[in-house]
Amino acid sequence: MTWGVLDRWRRRRPRAVGLSPVDESVLARLVGAALADAAPDEVTPALGAGRRWGPERIEWLRRFHRDRRPGLDGPLGEATWAVAVDGDVVGAVRLKRTADADVLETGIWLVRAARGKGVARKAIADVLEQARAHGARAVRADTSRENASALYVLQRLGFQTVVEGGRVVAVKTLA
Repeated sequence: MTWGVLDRWRRRRPRAVGLSPVDESVLARLVGAALADAAPDEVTPALGAGRRWGPERIEWLRRFHRDRRPGLDGPLGEATWAVAVDGDVVGAVRLKRTADADVLETGIWLVRAARGKGVARKAIADVLEQARAHGARAVRADTSRENASALYVLQRLGFQTVVEGGRVVAVKTLA
């Protein structure tokens, strides 16, 4: 993602939001988007010293998506998709099997320029359809109490939220 693309994003609302499988071409665009407009701690776990993008975090991000290509039925029981808007890769979303075979877990990150424009809501709605297609009866998400944007999206999509310790667990029962 280039700075010109980011400027374009800041000035308009997106039209077409969708999920794309993360092949090598999409992965390169996904990593580029993360480096250009997302904080490392929003995308990867804390790795090494510091809170900056470095080789260890970039390699973790690449490996994370490559390892999940076999999907929910693969050895990791997890699938990822790039979130694409009007042809630009702006983040990623995932589904993961849980100890309850009928419940999947989801998570998402987006570049700053794509936030607050309905992209997360559409991407999570699309991932709920993926969960239905895989026979899930519910999808759960976990976030912090301070993440008002995530809580807003989850509640708008009908997730029920409960506070567990310092975290909020949100669950959406699928019809």
